[in-house]
Amino acid sequence: MDLIPRSELTPEQLRAVELPPDQHRVFIGGPGSGKTQVLLHRAAYLRYLLDTSDGNYHIFVYTRALKEYLRAACGLLDLEMGSVDTLDSWCCSFHRRHLRSPMPHDDATGSVDFPAVRAAVLAALERRGGGPPFRFVLVDEGQDLTAEAFELIARLGRHVTVCIDHKQQIYEEGSSEPEILAGLGIRRHNLALLGTYRCTPYIVDVASRLVADPRHRTEFVNQCRIDGAGREQPLLYLADDPQDEMRRLAEILRIRIGKGEKVAVLVPRRAQMLGLAKALTELGFAVETKDSLSFASNRPKVLTYQSAKGLTFDTVLMPRLVRSSFTREPADLIERLLFVGITRAVKWVYLSSTEPGSLAALDAIREAEDSGSLAVQEAADTVAAGAAKARGAERKSEGDGLLDLL
Repeated sequence: MDLIPRSELTPEQLRAVELPPDQHRVFIGGPGSGKTQVLLHRAAYLRYLLDTSDGNYHIFVYTRALKEYLRAACGLLDLEMGSVDTLDSWCCSFHRRHLRSPMPHDDATGSVDFPAVRAAVLAALERRGGGPPFRFVLVDEGQDLTAEAFELIARLGRHVTVCIDHKQQIYEEGSSEPEILAGLGIRRHNLALLGTYRCTPYIVDVASRLVADPRHRTEFVNQCRIDGAGREQPLLYLADDPQDEMRRLAEILRIRIGKGEKVAVLVPRRAQMLGLAKALTELGFAVETKDSLSFASNRPKVLTYQSAKGLTFDTVLMPRLVRSSFTREPADLIERLLFVGITRAVKWVYLSSTEPGSLAALDAIREAEDSGSLAVQEAADTVAAGAAKARGAERKSEGDGLLDLL
């Protein structure tokens, strides 16, 4: 990840980094407000302040992709890479090392029963007694963890700092701010990181159309402090059919790679992620999925919305915005998923669909066209533009021939 040097943190971010660990802390901040940057710098600060050795602190994130993203920056702050993990992964490791019982299994899903594992780990820690195993624990994207998970987290660290943003809560089992505060035994959040420094005003305007609460929408828009001069309008492409959509996606991807940008292509489902990665590979693109991520490379990442949480890219491409891509999600969850996807971008966002009007969220996004923050392009427009370009090239060729005759 592109770690911001401590000297370039804003006064607000620096204050969050240096708040004393005399009580648990909760920070609130929107996309681009620097929550993840603050969390990493706070880990380095607390490690120095408390003279904490490796293995005696931990940073918990919700996804494996975000884990790899943060680990890529650990060396820059002299933090141990192994100190970053998902809570469930850490709990499974603890269970294997210290509990003499089979790993709980969920027969319905055919996988590990993670809530049961967390409960078993909490019970084991309570039986042991004594103090928490870590001097401090930091948590990113805390709103995606269950309320019960915070009872465990409070038991893991003598000090706990949690970063949250409920506009990005995309898991039904996630927890509310009151539930997080109650789990940590504090009455209110300590600090709100207000500046949305990452996203351009165009991206902020498009994403704001997906924030249902008018007050929260206004707050989100007002957080943007970036001059929009020279920025590109996000583009919504309305394709004729899936083949046309794929053709246009590949064309756009080649252009953004040619600009030297870090690009993510986001889809709702793992099966779509694997299918799209295969199709792009067959077209000659070297891409990575969440199963093969390397943030040291500039290869395009093909991810689900869930696995992209907390990450940032120069450009985000979001194809297949059709109803069939969201078969189980209610309308409000679709809006939060698309909000997360759009706000992963620093410079530009590309969206595409073959069914204009089929998603209420897409209708909401199109409202940004009236404010000049979104360009909408239909397949017929690109065909006409291509034909005009071809005619221009033909006329140029005829002119060159005439010059040869003269």
